[in-house]
Amino acid sequence: MRTSLLFACVIAGAFVANSAAAQQHPWTVRAGAHYLSAKDNSGHIRFDDEKYFVDVDDAGMFTFSVGYMFSEHWGAELFGSGPFESDIKIKGVGKAKTKYVMPMLSWLYYFNPGGRVMPYLGAGVNFAVFFDEDPDDVDFNTAIGPAAVGGIDFNLSERWFLSLDVRWVDMDSEMRVDGDRLGVVSFDPLMAGAMVGYRFGGTSYKAPQVEEPPPPPPPPPAPVAVAPTACTDSDGDGICDVDDKCPNTPAGDTVDQFGCSLVSRLMIFFDFDRAELRPESIRELERVVDFMNQLPVATALIEGHTDSLGSTAYNQSLSERRAKSVYDYLTSRGVNPGRLQAMGKGETSPIADNTTETGRQQNRRVMLIRTDSGS
Repeated sequence: MRTSLLFACVIAGAFVANSAAAQQHPWTVRAGAHYLSAKDNSGHIRFDDEKYFVDVDDAGMFTFSVGYMFSEHWGAELFGSGPFESDIKIKGVGKAKTKYVMPMLSWLYYFNPGGRVMPYLGAGVNFAVFFDEDPDDVDFNTAIGPAAVGGIDFNLSERWFLSLDVRWVDMDSEMRVDGDRLGVVSFDPLMAGAMVGYRFGGTSYKAPQVEEPPPPPPPPPAPVAVAPTACTDSDGDGICDVDDKCPNTPAGDTVDQFGCSLVSRLMIFFDFDRAELRPESIRELERVVDFMNQLPVATALIEGHTDSLGSTAYNQSLSERRAKSVYDYLTSRGVNPGRLQAMGKGETSPIADNTTETGRQQNRRVMLIRTDSGS
């Protein structure tokens, strides 16, 4: 009983610690079947009085679960089933037939969230309820004990997945024959099963954007002619250094009146199936923050892109999340949201060969496109 209370306290603490987190699809349902193996456990089923020996047949049954994700990694699950039915052979007493259900409440940790394959581990509490015993003079008490679970979710789409898992429980149940206490049965079976799952609920993210695509940016103005003056122009863009807010402009770029390039060159790259900013991306985005602060007239379009791996719908959602990551960082650093637009283009605009890893890395990007005329 102390072990069960310890597991319950761990689960309750984890609920409180993660209650403020959010998930795109927080609810999960699974349905399938599990096979319970009572004989293959090292402890088997036995009495504390060695005069008796108990053997329980294996059983299979329809199973289901309902889960809720408190964060990207952490979730809770309530697992249930139809009644398992087993024949019990009791040396020195006889045979009995029992039905029992074994609901399990677990706290789960998911590895590789959002990936095609998501392993998970969990611990919790199991309740075993015995009923419809035969003969009626053989009774088992309701039992509670610690439980553990490990499994893998194979994501078939953004919401549908296949789940394979193994579950273990450890319980002690008091057994009575003709109303007399016979002993305590130690019950520690393994359950293995497969279920089909579906994720739902939450609010799907959509990057802030207008209903219709924004109009194309106006054509850049004619290059500024370099007037024959005595001023110093280190980068040769036609703007004197004293007035140049963007020194070291690449040679040949068309510039505005402040010496800042009107050509889009900045791209931010991402890891496979991820929308989190890399450390080197933060340095690049800080340059954008400085530029936007120095040039209040500048506006920009943030375009998210992916490689071709995965479904079209999933990649569209991923590209929107990547654009949102850049949008959120710039606005968090003080850039007016009204000067930015964010949109995802999925896998529709590759700039490199998607059949190679190098090419796919180039395609997993966000582009910042300047949309003002510079005047």
